[in-house]
Amino acid sequence: MDGVSKAARIGQIVMGVVYLVAGAIKMWEPVLFYWELIPYMQIIGVGKDNWESVTAAAKVTTVLGPIEFALGLALIFNWRPQLSLPISTLLMALFTGLMIKAWQMGASIDCGCFGALVERSPGEAAVEDVVMLAILLFSWWGMRRSAGETPAGGYAANWWGRGGQPAIAKTNQVVLGAFVFGMLVWGGRFLPEMERIQASDLKGGVRLTGLNPKGVEVDFLKGEYLVEVFSPSCGHCMDAVPKINRLAQDPDIPRVIGLTAFPQDSPQLADFKKRLQPRYDIGTISQTDFYRLTFGHGYPRLAYVKDGIVQSVWERDFMPTLSRLKEITGS
Repeated sequence: MDGVSKAARIGQIVMGVVYLVAGAIKMWEPVLFYWELIPYMQIIGVGKDNWESVTAAAKVTTVLGPIEFALGLALIFNWRPQLSLPISTLLMALFTGLMIKAWQMGASIDCGCFGALVERSPGEAAVEDVVMLAILLFSWWGMRRSAGETPAGGYAANWWGRGGQPAIAKTNQVVLGAFVFGMLVWGGRFLPEMERIQASDLKGGVRLTGLNPKGVEVDFLKGEYLVEVFSPSCGHCMDAVPKINRLAQDPDIPRVIGLTAFPQDSPQLADFKKRLQPRYDIGTISQTDFYRLTFGHGYPRLAYVKDGIVQSVWERDFMPTLSRLKEITGS
């Protein structure tokens, strides 16, 4: 096996690790992946104005997690490369095309490729996907070249995949077992949460993962916070500023953080700050995250979050009094 074939095999293993990690994250956080899928379903025109079709398609697509997980092991162990390499290459080509389309549209949504582990814009993800697609194409070509060196069955199982052989003897069982395991994990993590995805991710008892706001240093998984989700162009949100300011200025109340989908340098947010003088930090989250925190409720919304777990949520017309907040937070 020459250097080119070995380089192709190394590329195959690297991409196997990528698919394995991406699939594991998706199947472990399927609800987060579901919300990330919604805007992409709308971009490709699934269901168009039929919301039920959009959500149904997103739910079905969450099984991509177990599929990617098993596919990653298939690439790592060189399981049927004549099948696993074309499938993984086709998937990456689809991902690349979707990211490029979202990028061209200027969509402010999360990539969704690695869930909460890494957040990237469609533009950043598109560049990465092009590189990974090139690696997969090279690996596909190189492994086909390697498989043609000897007749099928000419080599025993080996890590370099000579003659198209698998890396280990029981690769069939490993890949099939990985898919079954992935489906069990996905089912156990997603199916019990059907009610949650109908009521947004800002709900009592929900762990608030996947939020990495720009413009403010905060870790919602540690400590106590009052989180306001708002839009600077919303009249109700503007009316709520004086009350939120009073909460933010009380030293006994947990830190107040405002979250919006508007960029930090947007004229709307700049005008909001200039006219209303909010006394709390404001961070920018993606449209995807904003949508999953306000779905079915509107805004502004205020939540008390302790160590990442949402304790209480209030809607725009039912904001808590200062005394009530002190009672709830034990201040």
